[in-house]
Amino acid sequence: MNKNSITIQQEIQIFCENIKNLRKAHHLSEKEMAKILGIGVERLQSIEKGILPPKLTVRILFHIQKHFHIKPQDMFRKI
Repeated sequence: MNKNSITIQQEIQIFCENIKNLRKAHHLSEKEMAKILGIGVERLQSIEKGILPPKLTVRILFHIQKHFHIKPQDMFRKI
């Protein structure tokens, strides 16, 4: 592994932080963001705490792309 590569755990953490940052940047409530992402508020709260719930699907990435115009792969880099 070179020094510029990051672990999967780091990518997950970045993804979770990006979800929270997107919600705050767009002044959305947890309920509004959960609806956009097609998940429940409790799942959103888990994600924002850095915990990916079991059975979370990639569909969430397509909801992000559709609503925020962010490519799925960019969610794993700090935005």
